[in-house]
Amino acid sequence: MMAALCLWLAIVASGQADEPDTLAALTFITEEYPPYNYIDNQQLTGISIDLLEAIFAATKTPLSRHDVRNYPWIRGYELALSQPNTVLFSTTRTPARESNFHWVGPIAQDRVVLLAHRDAPVTIESLPQAIDRGLSIAVIREDIGAQALLEAGYPERLLVPAIDNRSALNMLTRGRVDLWAYSEEVAAWIAESEGYPKDDLIPIHTLSESSLYFAINQATDQRLVTLMQQALDRVIAERPQR
Repeated sequence: MMAALCLWLAIVASGQADEPDTLAALTFITEEYPPYNYIDNQQLTGISIDLLEAIFAATKTPLSRHDVRNYPWIRGYELALSQPNTVLFSTTRTPARESNFHWVGPIAQDRVVLLAHRDAPVTIESLPQAIDRGLSIAVIREDIGAQALLEAGYPERLLVPAIDNRSALNMLTRGRVDLWAYSEEVAAWIAESEGYPKDDLIPIHTLSESSLYFAINQATDQRLVTLMQQALDRVIAERPQR
């Protein structure tokens, strides 16, 4: 009887010891996606970065914004898909992506649109009309804008891949493409930072309205996911109400 009790206590103690108490086992990856995550004065900043640091504090995780890796979107996306314990943010949660990741959030709402340039105005009633007119669209591979267009049946031959959002903006402003598929808010931020007037970009069609999340590789321990979600919930609940 005593031997069985000792064995049970050992198992319980072992299980408790295995419970993660910080998020230090996770690798965090982001991209240039202002105002949520971006580099200013050689330092990562933004809404999501501030939120993540609050999560670190809430879980007593010995990490900071300086430990977050900043990669082009496609590289970060592929790493988050393939590497356990990898977190990518800020990532739009969609039905097509749902089973690819664990999700912690939401962080914020985001609206993805087709953008035309003021000097080359385009109007469409629907995506089929854009296809009929053969309109070319700048996209970032595996970005929500590109995925939404492909899911809607937009021909891949009319999608022009850009390395990042600034490259896509340059394609549009220089007339290399007819439209740009991207977050309306982020595109406006990028355009203004590049010296373009706010009204240079004209949203002409909405592709999606979704929420941004922390996307976590599916092979990651569910207990880490739960710990992070609980910390985020506490951080949000304790924020001053505006």
